[in-house]
Amino acid sequence: MPRPENPLDPESGPVAAFAVALRELRTSAGAPSYRAMSKRSYYGFTTLAEAAAGRRFPSWEITRAYVAACDGDVHGWERRWTETASLLRRTGDTGPEESGERPPPPAPGHPGGAIPEQAGRPSPASGRPGAVTAGGTTTATRPVPSPPHDKLVATAETARADDRPWTSFQSRGGPTVRRILLGAQLRRLRERRGISAEDAGYEIRASHSKISRMELGRVGFKERDVADLLTLYGVVETGDRAPLLELAREANFPGWWHRFGDVLPTWFETYLGLEEAASVVRAYEPQLVPELLQSEDYTRAVIRLGTPNAPAEDVERRVRLRTRRQERLAEPGAPTLWAIVDETALRRPIGGREVMRGQLVHLVQMADLLNVTVQIVPFVRGAVPVSNAFTILRFSETDLPDVVYLEQLTSGMYLDKEGDVDAYLAMMNTLSSVAMSPAESLYFLRSLLDRT
Repeated sequence: MPRPENPLDPESGPVAAFAVALRELRTSAGAPSYRAMSKRSYYGFTTLAEAAAGRRFPSWEITRAYVAACDGDVHGWERRWTETASLLRRTGDTGPEESGERPPPPAPGHPGGAIPEQAGRPSPASGRPGAVTAGGTTTATRPVPSPPHDKLVATAETARADDRPWTSFQSRGGPTVRRILLGAQLRRLRERRGISAEDAGYEIRASHSKISRMELGRVGFKERDVADLLTLYGVVETGDRAPLLELAREANFPGWWHRFGDVLPTWFETYLGLEEAASVVRAYEPQLVPELLQSEDYTRAVIRLGTPNAPAEDVERRVRLRTRRQERLAEPGAPTLWAIVDETALRRPIGGREVMRGQLVHLVQMADLLNVTVQIVPFVRGAVPVSNAFTILRFSETDLPDVVYLEQLTSGMYLDKEGDVDAYLAMMNTLSSVAMSPAESLYFLRSLLDRT
């Protein structure tokens, strides 16, 4: 019997038909650029473009992000994706398991991976079987399976703000983000008028290098300098100048973390401002539980390891600073957090057995939040292609590029060049495909908790 036409052939087959439908959806949405679509999802623009190229069948995670970025009917596309995936399995070609998406682990004695409902009542806090209660006990050991990244995309659909004018920006990022926004607008105005950085610097009695630092948001702004630059750039109407001058004033206000300045490294203040304003935070941690998911006792143990000679009062202030950062995850307008954690971090007994058990309880509780997704990279998956922790911050404001943060022992690095960011976005997608799915990860965490 002849083999059906190869569905991975970009010229024919179900994969090609699926890709054509994705391209038609994008056209019906006004043909937004893939970079604009990337801003409204969790994937780099090259990943989204490849999904519509028809070279291979995209995972449901990528498909859903693509559809949501085009304001499409996610539920209708879920049916279409499932039908295509089933057809690919029947023909023996690449299915979703090879595209970065795996089903939840099968329950022992239940062929096909069906996970029966467990005995016990769900936790009132979560309303779901298998939730961890405040006391650290579980009502079931297996989670109810759900499509990977459902929580991520659902949050994004209500948090996008790509079409807002920059003047409507209501930043929670304190002076850091306001400086970046104001600098970007000043650069745009200068370039539109064809004025060199040298001439702009001369206007405010400064060098061209200061203009560059201002436009990058790396220095504070004097309201007088901004006013002079606006005049030079032809912005003379009061209604046009007022928002920029107000932004200049706000850029000099201290952030909430200013009161922790005695225990806060100066190079870390920039990160706090960016984290505060981010709409999506993606983090990979190979050695420790990510800071935004740490329990207080675990945080205290980590801080003591890093600063063994710090006074107890300083340790507690640092714990409070980290706790304050975590509080935003449960506030209105909270960012989406997508954390990929190596199993090493869960096996390393930071603070002792009881502290680690409390951390596992806290991690499962945090993963229960709608805007938090946790994936675990288990030992059995072998080596991963990156060994250092990194964080990618994404902002709903189009004037703010994605930023990759890399922390060193006595400093931090901030990467925002397109090539650097795209490389880390691709690495994050690779790690996500290597890691267990969110449902598998919860199952793994609860199993580990039962043995701790």
